[in-house]
This record gives sequence, structure tokens and C-alpha cells, in this order.
Amino acid sequence: MHSVISEDFAPLAEALEARAAEEENYSAQLAIYHRGELVLSHSVGEHLSGDGLTCIFSCTKGLSALVIALLIQDGLLDPTAPIGTYWPEFAIGGKEKLSVGEVLSHQAGVLGVPGGVPSEVLLNSAEYAKVLASMPSIWPLGQNIVGYHAITMGVLMEELVRRVTGEELKDVYEKRIRGPLGVDAYIGHGPEIEPRYRDVFPAADQAPAFMDPFSPTGLSVNSTSGFALESGPVYNWHELANSAQVRHLGPASMGGVANAEALAGIYAASFGAVPALGVSKGLLSADTWAQVSTELVYGPDRTNGLLQAFAVGFMKATARNDYGSIFAYGHDGANSSLAFADPAYQLGFGFIPSRNEGPKDISTGVKLSQLARQLILAKGAK
Repeated sequence: MHSVISEDFAPLAEALEARAAEEENYSAQLAIYHRGELVLSHSVGEHLSGDGLTCIFSCTKGLSALVIALLIQDGLLDPTAPIGTYWPEFAIGGKEKLSVGEVLSHQAGVLGVPGGVPSEVLLNSAEYAKVLASMPSIWPLGQNIVGYHAITMGVLMEELVRRVTGEELKDVYEKRIRGPLGVDAYIGHGPEIEPRYRDVFPAADQAPAFMDPFSPTGLSVNSTSGFALESGPVYNWHELANSAQVRHLGPASMGGVANAEALAGIYAASFGAVPALGVSKGLLSADTWAQVSTELVYGPDRTNGLLQAFAVGFMKATARNDYGSIFAYGHDGANSSLAFADPAYQLGFGFIPSRNEGPKDISTGVKLSQLARQLILAKGAK
């Protein structure tokens, strides 16, 4: 990442430095675009310094949702249309009632398969999509029930992209988003990126909670058989992320590799001009970003009990997860990463730490996002 600390946003760098001082060997990256300009790009700790890239976990879902948004803008997908319009095989067992938007806002109830799935299915989303299509929902549909599809949301997005373009989601992303912007945020990558990859560290708190493999949470993370890789099964998120096999494949749910500056730049370019990235107008029109960022569901999550809100693939801010305004759209990740766009503040935001920070009343990423908005408001009031 570049080292950029503008005067108006220097308090954010100071806040990140203060956070690093609280924990030995803490490392993280933070980047802010405001009004199309890079105003902050700062890292703390050795691990994620320089040109380091790391796994961004479910922040990948936000990048994948931008691909979906482009296809909606192209007229190839309609979020209000029945899912069977594009994927007839999925529209069975009551799932024919679902709209595309409902499927992509974690309402479909196809969290995973009891007993888990083997590697040849887990890491082949075309095959996994067939399995999900044949399954009934695990909850009554049409009642605004939300449950986080930790792995299968990527499968659902990838299959819809195949259905309407004949291409893989990661290829559309590369062609229309990452490549043109020239940023370091990859969904699937070749060996040339490997020297820059930095491992995700295990969470500081290693005491595992019991997870019933046949519960909604267990289903959603394939917990019974673990994550079966060529090297053997793994059962921890950080081990999965650090697998070169997964990084190269780039699952749309959690396989992205990036730095914070790239994430902030992509989200800034999603709604507005970013001259340094060659973007003279947003990748999405105002009508499109407003449509795909409109909240579709809100309530206690069936997998974890937390209050969640989702739009078309994007995570929305809530009082519990106060990362942005009502106009913001983005996603967080299992390593406590956070990336989003907030057109109300003309803000593109990216934050990546080297490990999951464990349960906190307010995460570091959210605290930093709140400070960013406070600084913007204070600047506007001068």
C-alpha cells in the first residue's frame, strides 16, 4: 500500500496506532477514499506492512455483490424477478416463491448440507449449486426469516452469474472491476501473487465454542466434515484461508485476497469518480447503487441470533454493526475485516487486521468507520 496520511484524516491513523499499542504483534491496514481521493493509507505492525496481501474472508461477498450489481445494471438480472426466471432447477419445494433479491439477502434457507459436503463439491460451486437447487429450505419461506449463508451465498451468486453470462463470477469481476481499476483485490489469482500473501493468524481467543454440526450454524460452515482440501480436512477458518488451493480458486463467499487500499478504492469507484484509478464516473449509476443497497431483510439471524440486515448481496449497517449510513453497502469478514461504500459521506473504506479480534461490543473496524464519518462531518461544518 502507499503511505498516505492527509491532515484532515490523521486522527484515523492515530487511532489505529493506539489500537496497535493495546496488543502485542498487532498488525492491520486501513485505507480511506473521500470524494474520489485517497486521503489515508496506513498500516501498523510488520505482518501487513508494505505490499502485503491477505485473505479478506466474507468481504469477498461484497466484491461479488458488485458483480451482481453490474449485471442488474446491464438488465441481465432483476432482483424482483422469481428465482426460477434464471435458475428453473432451484425453483422447487416452495423455493419457487423466492425472488432473486430474497435469495441474495440470505432468506432462502439453503445454508448447507447435513453431514457436510466433500471437497469435490465444496470447492466446485457448479456441483454444489446442483445440490442446493434440489434441497428444500430449512425454514418457512415468506416470513422474512434471515440466516447467514456463510459458504453457500457465494455458490448462489456464482450460479446466477453463470446462468446469465455463461462466465464465472471471478472472471467477470476480473474483467469489469479489478482489471480496469488495476487494484490489488483478487477473487482467485495466479502464482505471481503468492510472494505477497501474508497468512491469516488464528484468533487470539482459541477456546472453541460447541457447534452442533446439524444446527443452522453447523450447516452454514460445513462443520461435520470440515473443509476438505487436497491436503486433508481443516476445521478452522484461518487454515482454510491460508490454503493456496482456496486462494487460487477464489470462492465468491470467502476466497478473496486484497489489501485495504484496494478495497477502499473499489468501493469509492462503485458510486463516484476516482481519477487516480481512471474512473470518471461510478461503475454503478445512482439508480443502480440505490437499488442494490436497499435493505431487504432485518431481524435476528437464524444462525447466530445477532440482528442482521441485508440488501442484494450486501450487508447493511445496524445499531449493532454501525459501520455506515442508511445508504452504505459493503461487507465484513471473519478476520474482523470491513469494507464498504457510503455515498452519503462520499466514502470508500477498507480495513484488514491480521486476525479475528474476538467478541467486542464495537469492533475496531466499526470504531474507525465511526471516526471517519465524524471527521467528514466536522470538516463539512468548518
